[in-house]
Amino acid sequence: MQTGLLVPSAEIERETGFGNDQLRKWRQRYGFPLLSTSPDSAVGYSFETVGQLLAIKRFLEGGYRPSQVVGKSPMELARLRRGHADDVPDPCLSKSTLKLIELVKQSNIPGLRELLARARARGTLTEFVLNTIGPLVKGLNADWPRTEIDIYREHLCTSVIERCLHAAILSSKPKLGYPTILFAAVAGERHMLGLLMAEAVMADQGANTLSLGSHAPFDDVKLGVAACDADVLALSFSFAFAARRVRPALLHLRRILPPRVEIWAGGAASAVVRRPPKGVRIFSEIQESVGALRELSGHKRG
Repeated sequence: MQTGLLVPSAEIERETGFGNDQLRKWRQRYGFPLLSTSPDSAVGYSFETVGQLLAIKRFLEGGYRPSQVVGKSPMELARLRRGHADDVPDPCLSKSTLKLIELVKQSNIPGLRELLARARARGTLTEFVLNTIGPLVKGLNADWPRTEIDIYREHLCTSVIERCLHAAILSSKPKLGYPTILFAAVAGERHMLGLLMAEAVMADQGANTLSLGSHAPFDDVKLGVAACDADVLALSFSFAFAARRVRPALLHLRRILPPRVEIWAGGAASAVVRRPPKGVRIFSEIQESVGALRELSGHKRG
């Protein structure tokens, strides 16, 4: 909860995706972000600082290094954002995707819900994720540098997508003989959309899916796997997760989980792992997991 004119430091990770340890290191190295004190002696971050952090998150997602963006003023970030737009190629988007993006720009949430519902009704859940949600997310990421979509509009869109996918997953029925997959984002990872998209596809394909949600400690993941007798632990490591931590996290989970439990991982940060640990599979695209699921299902039925 925001107190006065400040966002408390205890809630900054939920607001921005950056943990206090990360911000402390940046403060020591770059002099940003500075903590502020309100008239009633509450300590936290100003709304302007939170806005800068949200912008920095998008630059990091686009491949920038912290040294290039952390500590820049809002005006400098805006100039950098406009300059970055020239380096971002226009994605080839369908008319239907462009229409969805236009609704996001207009903050037309009812229209967005209606158009997504129509797309969902036209085919399978897998087709909906791959042909509608995937291109929409890609288009939103491409439009951001051109200052056409504000962060709050993107958050509204993400909320609509998540609700749509949650409802679709709940209505899916597992197939007999198909594996149980536990989805989780480990401690330090709070981005769930990619993982939710993967869960929707797996549920549609017949898997029994369960989720621990975001920021799950390793011990909770271990207990969750045991409690639901999972055959697979599915993880996602987004751009915001420190790439250097991905392989250690996978190695640790591989050590503490039974050998029979497969570990599947995806997301932008997982791409840095060139040689996955034994018993770990890394997918660059959601479609790859469909084949892996069918392979595993055949083994279970056999």
